Amino acid sequence: MDRFESTDKRWRIVKDWVIRQIDSGEWPGESKLPSIRALARLFETSLTTVQRALAELEANAYVLSVPRVGYFVAASARAPRNAHPDFSSVTVNVNHAVVAMLAQAASPTITSLSSAVLHSELTPEVQLNKCLAALAGKTGLSLAGLVAPPGLAGLRRKIAGLMLTRGVVCSPDDILITSGDTIALELALEAVAPKGATVAIETPTYYGILQTIERLGMRALPIRTHAASGMDVEHLAQALKLHKVDVIFLNPTLQNPRGFIMPDDARARLAQLAREADVPIIEDDIFFDLVPEQARPRALKSYDMQGQTIYCSSFSKTVAPGYRVGWCIAGKYRDAMLAQMFSRNLAVSSLAQHVLDTFIERGYLDTHCARLRTQLTTLIGFVAAQVQAAFPAGTRYTPPSGGFIHWLELPEHTDMTRLAALAHARGCHIAGSAIFFADGQCATGLRLCLGRTLTPQVAHSLQVLGECARLAQRSE
Repeated sequence: MDRFESTDKRWRIVKDWVIRQIDSGEWPGESKLPSIRALARLFETSLTTVQRALAELEANAYVLSVPRVGYFVAASARAPRNAHPDFSSVTVNVNHAVVAMLAQAASPTITSLSSAVLHSELTPEVQLNKCLAALAGKTGLSLAGLVAPPGLAGLRRKIAGLMLTRGVVCSPDDILITSGDTIALELALEAVAPKGATVAIETPTYYGILQTIERLGMRALPIRTHAASGMDVEHLAQALKLHKVDVIFLNPTLQNPRGFIMPDDARARLAQLAREADVPIIEDDIFFDLVPEQARPRALKSYDMQGQTIYCSSFSKTVAPGYRVGWCIAGKYRDAMLAQMFSRNLAVSSLAQHVLDTFIERGYLDTHCARLRTQLTTLIGFVAAQVQAAFPAGTRYTPPSGGFIHWLELPEHTDMTRLAALAHARGCHIAGSAIFFADGQCATGLRLCLGRTLTPQVAHSLQVLGECARLAQRSE
């Protein structure tokens, strides 16, 4: 029995997924598509449903059929002339799956490869404790008192200095200290758009962005996204021209889950498009300090002349996951976000703010992040070697430009449900790829989070995962 509600919905889901594979560059021109039977198994639907989807794709010049051989991507696959691409927004429904994933990942009996959190062995515990001890010895300093929004003045001054390395000139008064990055993103989206608004996003994208869209009752418009360069700005330009977008929400630096860095020229073009269309941008830049210094881009916020880009970041992915200290530069939306913070009593721990203020003042941040980048870089080559040696033939791995999030594309006939079950039985937890897509589409992408040093346990986990992926291959 098919798991989708209607025949019309089933064939459209198959069609849209194939288009996404083509437009993202995953399936280049003239490459062969999976067989009709393979697609039917992947989507747990009928051969007739798949055939209808492929017939529609062929009519629109996305694919072509070769009798007795199969279907191939057209050499210049694109939407038909004089026709607009499908810019239908979708209702997001990932929160339940995300909560279930996080609950399983928290189990102390398994090794989690699904949580994007720095392991304690990579956090600067010694330096943080030194800062804490120094603060405890200061007379007249209340570490238990409340620091009301916009946050500790000294920390905001230091963050304004950090922003210069990201190409952003701002004052301490432009900065709002938030309780982590996710709260900043939610405040930003609520400040710029009403319930029911359409949010242009990368695809796949960070599930936290999707949860925020879902929680606020908005709709997502997936914009095709390239594995190496990020959101396709020309595709976005078409959506903006058709007035299909109310806000643009993206994570262009070490994107979660694919790890790419959007080039500076694409950022400049995107900022120009948003300015001309008068559409706000929310930029999630939580991984900037993990980018090698020679590859660092300018923040999208640096191209903002009208205050319409809200920049969000945090220390959670680089320094102290448990401190929950983030910040945003809200531009013309500052007062709206500040009002939300006061109305919801969103003050941030004064102790955490003072510790991080001291941490930066003592020069610990730069030293720690430099060491962290070196440690994480060694894992990239190791993952590439493990994919080659342990994973099934046809597995594709594009090394990230830094950081600790890795994205694999397993062969299309991989049974992802079976893979997760096999891995869990052997003490390894992974996240299903559907939580990274606005439509909850089942796909064979796999996000691995390796925020730790290269230990025998990590090596064993990747070996186990590769073996499980081999066992999860469906026979053709």
